[in-house]
Amino acid sequence: LKWKDVPALAVLGFFSVTLHHLLINTGQQYVTAVASSILSQSIPLFTFIISALLFKEKISFKQWLCILLGLCGAVLVVSGDHGFGVPSPYSLLIVLAAIAWGLYFNLYKKFALNYDALSMMCYIIWFGTIPLLFYSTHLPHEILHATWQANMSVVLLGIFPSAMAYVLWGYVLKNMPLTIASNFLYCSPIVAMSLAVLFLNEKPSMMVLLGGVIIVGSLVWMNWGNRRTIE
Repeated sequence: LKWKDVPALAVLGFFSVTLHHLLINTGQQYVTAVASSILSQSIPLFTFIISALLFKEKISFKQWLCILLGLCGAVLVVSGDHGFGVPSPYSLLIVLAAIAWGLYFNLYKKFALNYDALSMMCYIIWFGTIPLLFYSTHLPHEILHATWQANMSVVLLGIFPSAMAYVLWGYVLKNMPLTIASNFLYCSPIVAMSLAVLFLNEKPSMMVLLGGVIIVGSLVWMNWGNRRTIE
């Protein structure tokens, strides 16, 4: 670890671990798994917006149109998760979590730190976890009084969607252009939706499904025949 890289690693850890997990874990307590997974797929849209606004990347008219279309889809998901109505503030937390990851993706490329994927992810996770220790005061009590199923679920969540996902994603970001890599994320809602229907007996509303189709469709259209990169 080079000490001059600590501020950059701390910033990456804050957006990708601290802020992202606080927002998404709070929001997911009140938002269905299907809606949450679909809203998370707005990450590529915010990645483009942030790269244009903060890093002056050129976005074509077609891409802006796709971004607007995708954001309309996100509005449908937020509004229709529990029946069409006023958007839930908890759904907006999922959107903010997506924005946090959009910032993380852009900064990851911008900082261009010279570490291998495993080391990079370890440093980011460690720095991002430090602020979360503020919430660990009651952790021993909760572990002792939780069921073994709950404790095992937390362990599995830590291994697969957290540790393994960060390491694999870090490797992808190292070896693939950001705007191409981020769009593979739209495969996630299909898997999440299938699991939610099979194991949680969720029945997503037509509004949520329509919003999901619009979001994924906008991303597919954005990248159809387009392979521009952010270096």
